Amino acid sequence: MRGALRIVPLILVIMIAMVPLATDNVRAETYGDFEYTVSDGTVKITKYVGSGGSVTIPSEINGMPVTSIGERVFYYCSKLTSIDIPDSVISIGSRAFYECSYLTNINIPDGITSIGNYAFYGCRSLTSIAIPDGVTIIGDYTFSGCSRLTSINIPENVTSIGSSAFKDCSYLASINIPQNVTSIGNYAFYYCSSLTSITIPDGVTIISNYAFSYCSSLTSITIGNGVTSIGDYAFFGCSKLTSITIPENVTSI
Repeated sequence: MRGALRIVPLILVIMIAMVPLATDNVRAETYGDFEYTVSDGTVKITKYVGSGGSVTIPSEINGMPVTSIGERVFYYCSKLTSIDIPDSVISIGSRAFYECSYLTNINIPDGITSIGNYAFYGCRSLTSIAIPDGVTIIGDYTFSGCSRLTSINIPENVTSIGSSAFKDCSYLASINIPQNVTSIGNYAFYYCSSLTSITIPDGVTIISNYAFSYCSSLTSITIGNGVTSIGDYAFFGCSKLTSITIPENVTSI
């Protein structure tokens, strides 16, 4: 009996080793300058291996629609100058265009509903960008370091602006914060030194730490009645801001 007991665990180990891992079923394929994976009949671009310049992402591969640009696909692709994204794409992964410092032109299709954190971080040659109406969250550091970005339209469906979302966008002269926004993260507009005025909607309850620090051209700000708390150094370095009206609901500064 003792010998049999020793054999049973050995059999279990062999059986477990014979079970294939689920990740083995997902294998990257190559199509032109792209690597991709397939899931449920749709394609996710996982890597770009080209030389940059003007790039067009295919709308379909082998008859299957391209619906996603994965994480870090164009990560540090400094020679990328323009990108054409097909209408079939609905999501852009985190750090997808991280530090694409010479990217000057990009179209984001109307069908996009998700843009990941750091997606356009350090794209310092971008001057304008249109966010589709289906996007509801602007994540952390999404446009941070886009220093030449002069204008951006935030759609009405956006409810949250993440930490450092527009940090160091020093050329950004104007921005709309939609009425549906309820939260603005730490450092969200830090060092947006060209901003001259801003209106915070009533739905926002907290102006987070350093949210508008070093907005040195800011002369006018309207704080919505829903704000109850103003964080540390929220307006630090706003040297041209001569007056501000604090709502009655504010209980903490």
